Amino acid sequence: MTLAEFTNGLFVGSNPNQIPAESVNQEKIRCFVAIEIPDAVQALLASVQEELGKNIRAASWVKRGNIHLTLKFLGEIASNQINEVKNVMERVASARPPFSMEIGGIGVFPNLTRPRIIWAGVKTGADEIVAIANAVDIGLSRHGYERDEKQYRPHLTLARIKHRINVKPLAQMFRQYDTILGATVVVNQIRVVQSQLRPSGAVYTPLETCRFKSRSTTEYNRRRL
Repeated sequence: MTLAEFTNGLFVGSNPNQIPAESVNQEKIRCFVAIEIPDAVQALLASVQEELGKNIRAASWVKRGNIHLTLKFLGEIASNQINEVKNVMERVASARPPFSMEIGGIGVFPNLTRPRIIWAGVKTGADEIVAIANAVDIGLSRHGYERDEKQYRPHLTLARIKHRINVKPLAQMFRQYDTILGATVVVNQIRVVQSQLRPSGAVYTPLETCRFKSRSTTEYNRRRL
């Protein structure tokens, strides 16, 4: 995701919402808030990665199972703050019904001539995702977390590029994936996920799950039929 796409962390300041001093000595956990992607869609994206990788060899591709949509990167927070984050997420999730997110379109950050991130975009459901990300951001800011300065753009990181390359000649190939058949996700929950950086790659572990409660997934699926 993706990245470091986000550079937000925590601060201890003088405002009334500052992070409690007792949190400073707690065990630190590197984590983020995200929408997870089901395995069937992960498999589709892995196929896209494989095809792109034939022409982009300088990239480090996100492993199947690790592709996700980041809503907010928290950085390293004290373990006793996880429940606080969960409470904010529950308030956000309980106010929203499930919705459908369609993944499609390949792009890069910052540009084609010097890309650092290769990502898959969101074709439908983007407005809902932006609203959720903004609500999480605002909710956590009331507990001392810094607001994201950059405008949120929903995407799924597929690869990171460490060496300078030019992928502009591949723009036509990218357009082949404007639509990825079957890459649709019913979004009915958000998660706090721990990120452990290891030599073999990042290991992601779900810590908390907050489900949308406005109406059940069963009812949502029935109305779609």
